[in-house]
Amino acid sequence: MNNTLIADVKHILVRDLQTMAGEVADTPDEDLWEALPGVINPVGTLALHICGNLRHFIGALLGSDGYLRDRDREFNLRDMPKEELLGEITDTAIAIAAALDGLDPARLNDPMPAPPPQHQGRTIGFFLVQLCCHTHRHQGQLNYLRRIKKGI
Repeated sequence: MNNTLIADVKHILVRDLQTMAGEVADTPDEDLWEALPGVINPVGTLALHICGNLRHFIGALLGSDGYLRDRDREFNLRDMPKEELLGEITDTAIAIAAALDGLDPARLNDPMPAPPPQHQGRTIGFFLVQLCCHTHRHQGQLNYLRRIKKGI
């Protein structure tokens, strides 16, 4: 059962990252880092945040891959070229797949290491599901922003 959870989470996150890469690729360069009135985060920021979040919690904390998160950069960078951002998305998919492939299912009931305060005491299994939800929520925001900017 626990192997299934890890495989399912991996499938969902890699799939959603691939979808997000398509959204970023379909976003005109001039719209990638421009927010709409009343919206704080543009498409590029949301994509960078999703990558940083997954690389930190799965790659670094669960996979010990050495990734160091710069959360301020995720929310303040406004000039990364599209190809570089697409590379970040690809690197994220590779890192989380490797970390999840190496995750011992016996750890799923262990407390998540270094979670945000609102998730203190939650298990790794719970937190993996939370990361899927968090990723999908921001991916939906990214999709709507891209479509609004394109007028569709």
